[in-house]
Amino acid sequence: MKLASLTRAEHARARAHLQTLRRSLAQARDALMHFKDDRLDRDKLEPAARRADDLVNMFSGDLRDSTQGPQWVAEIQSGVDQVTNPKAAAALRDARVDIAALLDMMGQRTNGSASAAELALAAGQRAGSI
Repeated sequence: MKLASLTRAEHARARAHLQTLRRSLAQARDALMHFKDDRLDRDKLEPAARRADDLVNMFSGDLRDSTQGPQWVAEIQSGVDQVTNPKAAAALRDARVDIAALLDMMGQRTNGSASAAELALAAGQRAGSI
């Protein structure tokens, strides 16, 4: 489904995913704040956080670019995938669920990537086993 053809309810769901994505990215960045060695990973998340803000602005306003949205989500995903620091793992796992949900909504998920439901299930199983 294209971004421009999303219903009002789907836009509301997308905005909710974007808000939780922003919160997850902020938590990951905060987890990487206290030690100098973590700065490189924190810096990798900065562009992803800016793109999440851009997407929130896009979904809050009247301008909804059906090609720009999926590109920005892919940029966010790339930034999240670059960070391997275990201090941010839980927050980034949550971010991946929202990224997959947004890509599903925009019809841009590739066949090799996990769906939002699959990622949420895996995150829940890991949290339950801890």
